[in-house]
Amino acid sequence: MAKLTEEEKARRALNRRRKAALEAEEDAIRWEEKQREWDANGTRLTWAELVARVPCRGCGLPVIDGRGGWPALLAMDDEQRAEYEAADADFKERHADCRSHRWSMEGSATAHCGFCCPPPPLSEDQLAAVASVLTRVRPKDPAELDTWQLTLTCDHVIRKTQHHSHTYWSASVATCPDCQRIRGIVTTERLPPSVVRRDAEQHRLADDLAKARLEHERVQKRADSVRTRINELESQLADLDKPR
Repeated sequence: MAKLTEEEKARRALNRRRKAALEAEEDAIRWEEKQREWDANGTRLTWAELVARVPCRGCGLPVIDGRGGWPALLAMDDEQRAEYEAADADFKERHADCRSHRWSMEGSATAHCGFCCPPPPLSEDQLAAVASVLTRVRPKDPAELDTWQLTLTCDHVIRKTQHHSHTYWSASVATCPDCQRIRGIVTTERLPPSVVRRDAEQHRLADDLAKARLEHERVQKRADSVRTRINELESQLADLDKPR
């Protein structure tokens, strides 16, 4: 078999990335359509309905079943393991094509599909806690953002920003402004820092350098003090060794 050229390797790698991007795009669109379906059909439970133990409108099973959660696999007895394995096999059969996670409420053994079943609602206290966190989030500082160039499955190229601490683009899909729909991300490229970002980095490095110099001076003064003490002790020891 002939050895692949670098150009052929690059082309195959790009094809793999495009295939993965198309799969991510399909899943994102599928998930978006499912959420619109939940909203249109009133599938989501309210907190009051959850507390009243209204069954999940996605699968019809209880959300709070009162059975208690499953123990750890190693702690199960034979009867519990048989029941767990039967429930697991039933879940996999009913949701074989969902390609999603499963979730359950604390204290309940019934598993729900992340694609078929809307997530449980938040309580008033939980909503208040989330709102409190969001109100404390400060606006993004342009000086802390990097600009990334993203090539989408539609071949349109867009630019997005994210915090400079990220070493790679953290999402697999993005909304294309030209197509007005979700697209998979095929390639990503971090662009050179903007003027604002570069100036901020220069100021940060200058501050770090100033702090390092102060620390060096502090350590040097301490070293000089210790050196003086060593000289004094050596001198005293030498005086004791002189013949009397």
